[in-house]
Amino acid sequence: MSENSLHHVLAAAAAVFGRPVAAEDSFFGVGGDSVTAVELAVELEQRLGGDIDGELVVDSASFGALAAALTTRVASR
Repeated sequence: MSENSLHHVLAAAAAVFGRPVAAEDSFFGVGGDSVTAVELAVELEQRLGGDIDGELVVDSASFGALAAALTTRVASR
């Protein structure tokens, strides 16, 4: 996982949820729902560029896993 991706994911999640989150926190564990999934995807698109599906957000076990999935996605481009 790229530290840069993790930084962007945690910063985007903090912006959406209005409080800091940790890499091991889960999206649903911090109160995520379908609306915040879209909000987080949009926030990440603005920070990282490209299209990010809300499904990727909800399917990731943690914010760290989301960062790893985004790093893999960018590497495969």
